[in-house]
Amino acid sequence: MKYKLLGEMITGAITNNIVPQTDGTGSTLVHIVVATAQDVIQVRGGLIVGRIHMVANSSIDLVKESTDTIDCGDAFATPIAYQA
Repeated sequence: MKYKLLGEMITGAITNNIVPQTDGTGSTLVHIVVATAQDVIQVRGGLIVGRIHMVANSSIDLVKESTDTIDCGDAFATPIAYQA
């Protein structure tokens, strides 16, 4: 799978963040890597849409609405798109 990078990586504790793309809009696909075991929480309109527990040093590609926010502890999050 190839990725197209759409913005800067966010590191550390990620709180209530849309993971912005270079153009300033929120991303709809985010590659997240966690350093420690923790929950990744997706929030829409102040309500939790979903939560997934990730083990240390694992990653996920999370699909979300552009205005959804992400909360997680010690992590790296990068806005991406799949590239053929």
